[in-house]
Amino acid sequence: MDTPKGKQKKIKPEVLKGFRDYPPSEEIARQNLVAVFREVFESFGFSPLQTPALEKIETLKGADYGSENLETIFSFTGPEKVDMALRFELTASLARYVAGNPEMPLPFRRYQVGTVWRVDKPGPGRFREFTQFDIDTVGTASMLADAEIMAAICQSFEKLGLPNYRIRYSNRKIINGLAEFFQTPKDKILDFLRVTDKLDKKGVEAITNELGPGYRDESGDWIPGLNLPELTVSTASAFFYSWSNWLTVAELDSFAQLDRDIERFAIEKLGYNPNSYYQARLAGEMGLDVLDKGLAELQEVRRYLMDLGVPLSKTQFDPTLARGLGYYTGPVFETVLDDVPEVGSVFAGGRYDGLVERFLGRKIPAVGASAGIDRLLAALMSRNLISFQTTISEVLVTVMDQEKMPEYIALLNDIRSNGFKAEIFLGETKNLTKQLRYADKVGIPMAVILGSDEFERGEVTVKNLVAGRMQALEVADREQWLKAANIQETIPRKILISYLNDLREKIRGGQTNRETK
Repeated sequence: MDTPKGKQKKIKPEVLKGFRDYPPSEEIARQNLVAVFREVFESFGFSPLQTPALEKIETLKGADYGSENLETIFSFTGPEKVDMALRFELTASLARYVAGNPEMPLPFRRYQVGTVWRVDKPGPGRFREFTQFDIDTVGTASMLADAEIMAAICQSFEKLGLPNYRIRYSNRKIINGLAEFFQTPKDKILDFLRVTDKLDKKGVEAITNELGPGYRDESGDWIPGLNLPELTVSTASAFFYSWSNWLTVAELDSFAQLDRDIERFAIEKLGYNPNSYYQARLAGEMGLDVLDKGLAELQEVRRYLMDLGVPLSKTQFDPTLARGLGYYTGPVFETVLDDVPEVGSVFAGGRYDGLVERFLGRKIPAVGASAGIDRLLAALMSRNLISFQTTISEVLVTVMDQEKMPEYIALLNDIRSNGFKAEIFLGETKNLTKQLRYADKVGIPMAVILGSDEFERGEVTVKNLVAGRMQALEVADREQWLKAANIQETIPRKILISYLNDLREKIRGGQTNRETK
């Protein structure tokens, strides 16, 4: 139907499929999450870097990402007839940056927060645009670099108040050695790594079937298999079953129950870790140089982790951990949160000593890790494991008399200059109830009220809106609510800032005047 002449056609307000808006309640929480990672990483000496969202397509496709990842690139031809693409991760851009700045002193420590794009099939919690947080060290082969990144991740989750995390770690040399020991055809090794990397999620039986002819999953969908040789499948399956038996909780608990003090001495003084025995047993059974090198690197990483104060109880050696990307060359690791196991890995990475080589023709060692901020935040919010707020404002200055606007603005400036995020009511109404209702609906915790009486007496009234909301939920009727703990107080104007500071600390601490009830 044609639009009538002179009448503008209405545009439907919708986002593209696979994209989304972030309302203040989510964006503030997301920025707070990023701020914690940034603070911890900077304390480890990592500096920020930002790179373009668009790269030459050869920059992205030249790396060994695997066919599955390369198929997800948003690509097109630019104005200068140059094939380009939106980045689908941040590491390739880092490699290009390092190669393009050969005078840069190494090692180079950097972190980066950036938006990435992938042509994935949209679904619940799965979008085509999302934010990644990367941390990398380029230009050193020291295993201390790997351990520092792992330690920084641990400190980040501790600072976030999420102590129930574990870092699973292995080495690509180990999984490559296993693939060789299992006599996996060389052209199938990357596929073998991709499948075995799902062992902790799918279990031994499903992985065995996927290495072989394939199987139907619980939904009835057919999962195609790799059709590897029978000897490869049977040997790998036997290993996976035996490895699971080696690491049973009962076995580790029985050791711990012998004597806690002996256990503590063995771990702290002798460097004993129950996992280290199994690592040695594994190396003895395989007898491969590449495997021995991988184990030696991990033992070095573990020693550094202990020196950096990471409890061994937070680490778990898992030789089947591979990480999906083909460019990893050494230690690999992933962080999981026990409180949200369904989300899987939340911060993961590893060593990639060959990624810069395709630009320079020589290897530059590097190690890094990445977190999907949006997926992590969604999981934490679904379990109420992270707090969120609907506004950044802490104080609303109400307006009762438009003729006194200069005085209101002077008060607003004073509040802001003393470190508060504050706003003044911009609506038309002089009705105090409506102004406070606005503050309550937006989520502003404190309101400053100045009527004619307060101006004459040199006073202000401060209202604790958080306490008011809590009392409204807890008190049965209005009469009780009015008699409840004082949620507002009239004070001399000269002590306003100190009063707001004290009230802010009470609100942050969750006290909100409840001690007077």
